Amino acid sequence: MQRRHVLAALAAPLLMAATPAFAADKVLTIGAAVFPDSLKPGTSSFASQSLLVQTNEQLVQRDNKGDLQPTLATTWEQIDPLTMRFHLRQGVKFTDGVEFTADDVVYTIGYVQNPQNAYGAAARISQVSGAVAVDKYTVDIKTKVVFPTLLRAMAEILILPKHYAEKVGIKGLTDKPMGTGPYVFQEWVPGDHYTLTANKGYWGGAPKVDKVLIRTIPDGSTRVAALVSGEAQIIEEVPIDLIEQVEASGIAKVDSIATTVGLVLTFDPTIKPFDNAKVREAFDYAIDKQLILKQILKGKGEILDGQVLTKNALGYNPDLKARPYDPAKAKQMLVDAGYDFNTPVPILTQNGKYVSDTDICTAIAGMLNKIGVKATVNTVEGGTFQSMSNVLKMGPLHMIGWYNLGDADFATVWYTKAGHRTLWYNEEYEKMFTAARSTNDAKERVRIYHEMGALAYRESPSLFLFGLPSLYAVNKDLKGFGAAADKILRLTKVELK
Repeated sequence: MQRRHVLAALAAPLLMAATPAFAADKVLTIGAAVFPDSLKPGTSSFASQSLLVQTNEQLVQRDNKGDLQPTLATTWEQIDPLTMRFHLRQGVKFTDGVEFTADDVVYTIGYVQNPQNAYGAAARISQVSGAVAVDKYTVDIKTKVVFPTLLRAMAEILILPKHYAEKVGIKGLTDKPMGTGPYVFQEWVPGDHYTLTANKGYWGGAPKVDKVLIRTIPDGSTRVAALVSGEAQIIEEVPIDLIEQVEASGIAKVDSIATTVGLVLTFDPTIKPFDNAKVREAFDYAIDKQLILKQILKGKGEILDGQVLTKNALGYNPDLKARPYDPAKAKQMLVDAGYDFNTPVPILTQNGKYVSDTDICTAIAGMLNKIGVKATVNTVEGGTFQSMSNVLKMGPLHMIGWYNLGDADFATVWYTKAGHRTLWYNEEYEKMFTAARSTNDAKERVRIYHEMGALAYRESPSLFLFGLPSLYAVNKDLKGFGAAADKILRLTKVELK
């Protein structure tokens, strides 16, 4: 531990030297755990969304607790079973001065649905048939079937400026994002920093800071060092073992909130022998989740009950329970399945994306090694991980967190072909998923999700590990910031002393 703190202290001056100077402006500096590999619209990760929502907004957005709030739409209503009408906020302008209208919403829906654009969150609105401008400030979004999660899904879709997108194309949108948001893009250096300036004409009121500098600091101890030295005012993903150091610093405090993320290790079943569900199940028995929760997570969070969903999600199956730790059974199951114990099993993870992610993977690798599995840990940066994820080449096991955002649809979608996030495929699961998002009958949806959870438990496409908290550390002099259940940075109300 002392060595970690020494290294962190040595790293702090290097961060200061690399930080751009902004004269006397009020600059908010944030230490991010992970960066995406690009700012391409629709990259399906919260790391990307957290950056892009500073410049581009949604029709509706979640608050820190996960509740939906009006944004570019002020009101909405279901005018028939297949049509939701949105009434848009009037007088809103993009940061180049052009007015926001229904045409921008129609263009965005078309952009998302165009497979050539590879919009990562397209699966969220897969049942949408299109959008129609009723008038300048009214738009109808039409669905192919009843679509109970449409409104919540729209919180994932960032509205693009039609005039700008048609002029600059995908490359221009990626190189220089532009929207109606509270901040204006200034600079993006992949793997290093993202800088923004306040949108003084923002419809919601100008931000109280002049500039925002978001730095990627993958190492948790280095993030803490930047905070306690005063270089950063907010840091993400405080390592569990450094919480006491933050609280003892005198200048910072930890701000936490429960999330809806299910932390899992996902298999690639196209790689033998992980095409065998019994092999996947055996790995689950080899993991002592109680020990990891106690010793690594220090009791923060919860063990997932044999499913990707946390207890607060619609569709959570109370009949499922985590498999018990039974290494003898795990090894015997592998022997019975004809498992080759010389098979290398690299576990891919990011460092600092999730609370104690690398430490958890290291512990699991050790547990697997105890039953003869040749497991190792492959830690990569967020951008590299995203690139591997885009082409679904992440090796036999990779760590990922699926957010359910209060509804099973939003986590279970990633186990479907349309989700394009795993290579596990089950036709029965696909049919149930479509059925569950095609009815407004909440009881029926819950019944279907229970069946889906039971099927996934039997098939073990992932090792279901933990429901995690979101842990930020914040300078005590900073006001207006709160920990977010979805880990999206919301900065419009932040004030510096």
